[in-house]
Formats: sequence, C-alpha cells, structure tokens
Amino acid sequence: MEPFKEIAQLGNKMLPVKIFITELNQTCTYVPPHWHDFIEILYLLEGEAKIQINNSYYDIKSGEIILLNSLDVHAVYGFSKYLVLQFDTSIATDLPIEFNKLFPFNDDDKIIKQNKNYIDYIETIRYYMEDIINKYNQKPPGYEIDIRGSIYKILASIIAYSQTTSKNELSYKKHKENLKRLEKLLRYIDEHYNENITINDAASMLNFAPNYFCRFFKNTMGKTFLEYLNFYRCSKAEILINTTNKPITEIALMVGFSSVAYFNRVYKKYKGHNPSYERKKDNIVQIKDNI
Repeated sequence: MEPFKEIAQLGNKMLPVKIFITELNQTCTYVPPHWHDFIEILYLLEGEAKIQINNSYYDIKSGEIILLNSLDVHAVYGFSKYLVLQFDTSIATDLPIEFNKLFPFNDDDKIIKQNKNYIDYIETIRYYMEDIINKYNQKPPGYEIDIRGSIYKILASIIAYSQTTSKNELSYKKHKENLKRLEKLLRYIDEHYNENITINDAASMLNFAPNYFCRFFKNTMGKTFLEYLNFYRCSKAEILINTTNKPITEIALMVGFSSVAYFNRVYKKYKGHNPSYERKKDNIVQIKDNI
C-alpha cells in the first residue's frame, strides 16, 4: 500500500458510495495525512477540529462542512465527531454538465463556514447526508436510487453555494503531478523511517537541489520534510507505546530518534502530551511483548 493513500471499497458499480461517522477522542486523537481517489465531504457534528488540506490549515467547528477532492492530502486533528460521505465522481457522469464541472472543488469553496448567508446550504447538505446514512444502514427497497438522488441534491447545493461551475483544473493537475514525483520518497520513508534520512538524501533521491526540494515538499505536503518525517515517526511510536511493553527510550530509538529528550519534545508537539502520558491513559491496550 502506498504511504498515506487510503484504499476503500465504495459500495458497488451502481452505488459507488460509502458513508460513516468518525469520532476523535482520547483513544484516537487524529486522522493522519492521507489521500484517496474519490470525493469526500465531511460534516462536523460535534466539537472543534483543525483540518489540513494540502498546504493549508483550517479551524472548523460544529455545523461546518469540508469538501475534499480526490488526491487532496488531508488530515484531521482535535476531539470531534463528524459525518463522512465518500463517493466516486462517476456517480455524476450522466448528470447535466454543470455537475461534472463541479469537480475538482475550487480551493476557495472547500470550507463552508457557519454564516447566516450560507445556513440554507449547510442545512440542506446536513439533511441529505443524514438521510443517506439512514438509508445506507437500513437499505430499504430502492435505497440505491434514493441515495443517488440525495447526493445529487447535495451537489446542487454546493453549486449554488460556490456560485460558479468553473474548476481549478491547472492547479489540480499540478498537485497530482507533484504527488507522483514524491511517491518514491514517501514509500522510502514508509520503509526506512527508523533510519537516518537527511534532507540531502531525500533531495538526491528525487534529483532535486536541497533548497528547491524543501520548497517543493512543503508546497505539496503542507509540512516541511523534517515535520513530515517526525510526525510519521511519532505516529509509529504511538502504535508501539499502545501495543507493546517496550520502554519509551527503546521505542524512541526504534522509530529513528537518536535523542530521547528530542523525541519527547517532538511527540508532545504533535500529540499534545508526552509519551509517558500516552502509556498511562486508562484506555491503553496492554499487549504482552513476545519479542
């Protein structure tokens, strides 16, 4: 599996759709950066969250909506509960041309904030997303047709909200090309994150000058190379802390940190608490270390 690429089965050919609720709490505090080949719409039901979309970050509160294109690198942080609707763009193939022109979503339209001018659009989208999840779970006769109809009404509301049918096609293609160029490096990080990987090493792998590589990586991934590498290592460390009895010092070395003090600082920066607190949480899963 390619690093950070989500692979999901979206229903079937007749209804390429998936809908579910995600909750971030003390057990699962974030959804790490990833992308996928389908459209995703998030509706924040409870709490507040920080959303990363490519190289931008947004503070989102309950009642607001996020629109994500395929290949958008995105992540969610903060205790929150949100409704997720995923679907393939093929669902709009037979619709009038203005629907197909909607994809990819314009960058300026990806966050639908709570605003009295937008409340009708938000309420319409929320209503039909809740209608979809009810029919998706209950599967009454003809539910596939009903769900398609609800998705079309959601898309119509998004078109009305954006007041445009133009798409930022050039930017979208450029981002797709940039991700493709980073694919080799991201796969290498996934396999060698516990080794010493310098900026020069990473730049050389892509035949980039180091300074250009740093700008290219941040513009594409929304983080500097070091931030990305440290975040990835901390994510691996979190798994080891929660699923083994290995000492924190050993885990720090296992995931690529040469200094335990530095590991503690970086871990707290990304997770909001130090590694020892992670292990003390009441909901931790203790698994006997067989190694």
